[in-house]
Amino acid sequence: MKMINLGAFCAGVLLGTQVFAQDVTLRLSEHFPTSHVGSRSGAQHFMERVNELAPGLVKFEHYPGEQLAKAAGQLDAVSKGLVDMAVVGLVYVSEKVPLSTGVELPGLFSDAEIGARAFFKLAQNELLEAEYKPLGIRPVFTFVVTPYQLMLASDEEVTDISQIAGQKLRVAGATGELIAQSIGAVGVKISPTDLYLALERGVIDGAISNPGSQVTYKTDTLLNSWTTNASLGNVAFGLFINQRRWDSLSQEVRDVLMRAGEETGVNVAQAYIKSDQETFTKLREQGKMVYELSPEMLDTFNGRLQVVTENWLEQMAQRNLPGQEILSAFEGYLEEERAK
Repeated sequence: MKMINLGAFCAGVLLGTQVFAQDVTLRLSEHFPTSHVGSRSGAQHFMERVNELAPGLVKFEHYPGEQLAKAAGQLDAVSKGLVDMAVVGLVYVSEKVPLSTGVELPGLFSDAEIGARAFFKLAQNELLEAEYKPLGIRPVFTFVVTPYQLMLASDEEVTDISQIAGQKLRVAGATGELIAQSIGAVGVKISPTDLYLALERGVIDGAISNPGSQVTYKTDTLLNSWTTNASLGNVAFGLFINQRRWDSLSQEVRDVLMRAGEETGVNVAQAYIKSDQETFTKLREQGKMVYELSPEMLDTFNGRLQVVTENWLEQMAQRNLPGQEILSAFEGYLEEERAK
């Protein structure tokens, strides 16, 4: 009978245990500064939640505020493996993920939480196959911000569409340009970090954006007229992980990341809703014009915004992309979430 070297056997077991239990460290990059609601409720919440679910299983190296890549460079950074994970503003890379911008179309939803839950389903299914896998990435969490509002440097309440004709409004991307054009304005693509200077110098007359973010960039001090009930589109974000890095992780780690991710997307939406309301309260206290568009103005806006979806679908068709299928799938997921 062959004798077993007990010392060698124990060493092998110990080595195997060490390999199995070795630390996983993920480099996570984002353009949001740590004070931004998108970071606090997004990447920061995600990392905390992972640690709560499985203490010590995963460590993170966090690089916020464009330390490793600009907003438009986050997708390349994670796709090429320069970082393990990155929060990507899909609006900044619409040429690479055109189908994903369908969730940013105006009038699809008024509740950001419902939008976030529906987008997560779309991202894990149709968009994963159509856009993310070919780029070598996969979504861990996704979210949409609250519907965009009209914010002007002037302190006038908009009671007629002619008041914004020709005004230069900051927009986030291509869909925003279509939205601005549909209501008679001129969309100017400017990053959030450059918005303050553009307003201060009079380069633009206002913005189409979400209210809560303006406090972070101090632009609330320069914008004086704010709608509360418009639905001028939104922007979508996702925390993506490099596919090769994902493949290297154990199933245990993957499960924890995905559970924390799904919860985080909803958390971000809830945080944006709360942030908007807090911002409106602060603005009113400062004497700013904060108002609801009249039913007549809403009808005017909504009528004009229909062309945005038509133009988007036409653009997708020209590129031989399944725009209608993606939009229909998203609308179906929205209905599922509303029915809950």
